[in-house]
Amino acid sequence: MKEDCKDFIGVFPEVYPSGFCDHVIKEFNRNQSLGAGSTRLAEGKDKHDVDDFHIFANGQILEFKWFEEKDTRDMFFEGLQRCFETYTTEFSVMKSTRLRCKNMKIQKTTQGGGYHTWHGEQGNGDQQGNRGLVYVLYLNTLPQEANGETEFLYQQRRINPVGNTMVLWPASFTHAHRGNPVYGDNTKYIVTGWFHYE
Repeated sequence: MKEDCKDFIGVFPEVYPSGFCDHVIKEFNRNQSLGAGSTRLAEGKDKHDVDDFHIFANGQILEFKWFEEKDTRDMFFEGLQRCFETYTTEFSVMKSTRLRCKNMKIQKTTQGGGYHTWHGEQGNGDQQGNRGLVYVLYLNTLPQEANGETEFLYQQRRINPVGNTMVLWPASFTHAHRGNPVYGDNTKYIVTGWFHYE
């Protein structure tokens, strides 16, 4: 796996077998009527702050068809774990921490949408307070003119959505970020979630 871990942002290309990301997109679209909701409405935000749709796939909301006779969720978490192990080899002090990921949130962002407000992923409360790392898997590639990057404020860095690329970074305020709006007749699909301290 050829990775880049600059600025504590790990970028891991080609994590999954060919066709896996397309399969997850199809499963999102197939299940959208069963529970995909507006992030904006769920979080009580204005449209200029956030505008996308999501399904949590770690619970009973999303039912995946298997991918090539393998459990889609299991395959996803196996790939994520490989990225995590590479990341913690690069930043070995993390090997002594107990970080686990059991969540999987699939998001669909259409024209003009995104999570536009600068934010970190740690916050108040039990669930947000013990977040250690964030991950994003880009399920599809957007053309450069479509925008839709993940932008990091203090690192002055933008990562373009490239299908089958996983990105990991610290959940704290040091890595405040946002999802830039998607332009044109394009749709961005990602899987995102958090590694929590146990």
